[in-house]
Amino acid sequence: MTEDRNEKMTAIAGTAVRLFTERGFHGTPTSLIAREAGVSNGTLFHYFPTKEELINFAYYEIKGRMAEEIGGEVDAERANKENMQRIWRNAVLWGVEHPDDYLFVRQFCSSPFIKKLPPEEILKGAPAAFEVLAETIGNSCLKDMAIEVAFSVICSPIDAVVGSIINSDGNLDRDRLIDASFEIMWRGLTGE
Repeated sequence: MTEDRNEKMTAIAGTAVRLFTERGFHGTPTSLIAREAGVSNGTLFHYFPTKEELINFAYYEIKGRMAEEIGGEVDAERANKENMQRIWRNAVLWGVEHPDDYLFVRQFCSSPFIKKLPPEEILKGAPAAFEVLAETIGNSCLKDMAIEVAFSVICSPIDAVVGSIINSDGNLDRDRLIDASFEIMWRGLTGE
């Protein structure tokens, strides 16, 4: 029974993510989510008593998958720069390969919903990647900033690269752009 429940919740959340990225949080009524998901309003509210609970569920679902993919190749035996470069590449490619999820996370992170989560929850889920980011930040010009602010500074160029690749219709050398943008970010942060 629990597996069916989780599958239904994930299916509803997937529909909601698509609609939220198209219409925004406030422009997407729960009645539309229910209709597009093929469930009744009552069923939607059975699983998610409030729209905010649906949004948070979707965020945690996506963040878990994203953290796993982005931090999956971190290796304590590698130099920090090499690990950071792998995280960078994985983050960009994840955004390009999962545009709805990526846009949803961006929207969530710039919404009032993010302020309702404890700060430790925002960066939780990829401890090895978090350690690499923390080490990079600790050895950079961002070392005196709150980790959430420093993390945002690093994520902004990733957003630009993901957007450029998505909007290029395949007319970019994706690998070259990812590598060049990483080097610019790395030099800017560390001076190396």
